[in-house]
Amino acid sequence: IRPSRPGTRARRCSEPGGARNSYMSKLPPAGSAAPSAAPDPPKPAAYGAAAMTDLVDEIQWSSCECLNAASKDGLGRVMKQGLRDQEDLLLESDADEQLLLTIAFKGPMKVHSLQVDAPSDGRAPKEVKLFVNCPSLDFDDAEGRQAQQQLELAAEQLGTRLPLDFVKFQSVQTLSLFVVSNQEEGEVSALSGVRLWGTAVATTNMTEFKRVAGEKGEGE
Repeated sequence: IRPSRPGTRARRCSEPGGARNSYMSKLPPAGSAAPSAAPDPPKPAAYGAAAMTDLVDEIQWSSCECLNAASKDGLGRVMKQGLRDQEDLLLESDADEQLLLTIAFKGPMKVHSLQVDAPSDGRAPKEVKLFVNCPSLDFDDAEGRQAQQQLELAAEQLGTRLPLDFVKFQSVQTLSLFVVSNQEEGEVSALSGVRLWGTAVATTNMTEFKRVAGEKGEGE
């Protein structure tokens, strides 16, 4: 008969109790408070139309122009804060029914949506073509060039926010609106307001970039 090794039986008898003691040590002390619940996750950032803002403060007014306008200040009347809300301040066409508005921005923009306000007397725009980054666009160019988007405005769409084909307006430095015709095919077109919504394109300002020094010998 093989003799048992000293201490073997005692070690085996102690194992169940040791496991139980280990388990009990993991339980919270009696009367201790339960762990607090995890905080609610942060709300997701706004996206889509909700993330877009009025671009009026992003316009570079000195670089904007309007061709065939009856007055030199017509563009400011329909786009600037405090003026665009006044229905009697109009941008009217001069020689014929067409207008060509070129809006310049301070930096590249993503333009999401557009609103056109106009009088209800038949002079409101009907066919409008939108061109991106054509700062020297004239009427001949606008007639022959392919537009990024063409709108056919119904009377009930005037004064409402209209989403654009967003993928085509992702890096807009200038946006040109070519009013081709009006609601009643008259000789004069008129606007009382133009609003744009979007967001700035994220860029890195290299003048504010600072190199972070690494540890000694790093990059050698």
